[in-house]
Amino acid sequence: MAMSKLHIRPLSSRALAGAFTALLALAAPTAAQHAPRMALLATFPASLSRGSVVETLRARDLLVPVEGISAGQLHDTFNAARSGGRVHDAIDIHAPRGTPVLAVADGMVIKLHYGARGGNSLYQLDQDGRTRYYYAHLDRYAVGVNQGVHVTRGQVIGYVGDTGNAQPGDYHLHFSIAILNDADRWWEGRNLNPYDVLRPAR
Repeated sequence: MAMSKLHIRPLSSRALAGAFTALLALAAPTAAQHAPRMALLATFPASLSRGSVVETLRARDLLVPVEGISAGQLHDTFNAARSGGRVHDAIDIHAPRGTPVLAVADGMVIKLHYGARGGNSLYQLDQDGRTRYYYAHLDRYAVGVNQGVHVTRGQVIGYVGDTGNAQPGDYHLHFSIAILNDADRWWEGRNLNPYDVLRPAR
């Protein structure tokens, strides 16, 4: 059987322009999604010194993240040694198992994670788009707390536990603060001492 020839007509310049416009339209939502985040990043310049960042956060009056614990009860364990030559880079806030853990500020849950060290943990991004709060060793998460949800200052996001590498029965919240250069790389950042941010005024 003889096969008919396939004739391909070249696209006109108008058709090519239309196709190009369609591709740009598809790319536009991605750029729009990143625009608000870039605007937020600009509100917290990376050039700020560590002391200036601490004072900026202190001015926000962040909440102590464990219900019933006051700033005066906190202990500075930021530079405490840990296994493998690590430094703590956080503070531990002890409380009975099941004590509510509170969001220190308004923001968004960017990651729920279970790891050998932190156990049940939660990463929260502040509304400034750069400050990340990390809550670890949680017994469990609060109902309705999922990745991508917005939380408000004082909202219960989880409960104190001993998951991960915490000693059994050593119920506490491991809490850290970091300043991110890239909000998509939530596991990185420049650690700040939460004690300096949350301690009572002198």
